[in-house]
Amino acid sequence: MNLIPLNPTPGYPTRGTPRDGVRRFRNQLDDLGVNATVRRNRGTDIDAACGQLAARVELGSRDAVSAPSR
Repeated sequence: MNLIPLNPTPGYPTRGTPRDGVRRFRNQLDDLGVNATVRRNRGTDIDAACGQLAARVELGSRDAVSAPSR
């Protein structure tokens, strides 16, 4: 099982579990025989991590930011 910590996202009130809490949860899964890997957060420092790109739109704005077409 892949555990992906929640990325901090401006305007999203839910906060992620602290690192030690994620580690304890992974250890509990391991104790139950579940192979679990905590994935590294990448792109958080440039607001490009999963879930953060949508937060670039100003809160309350109805204008959508569209992804470049391929």
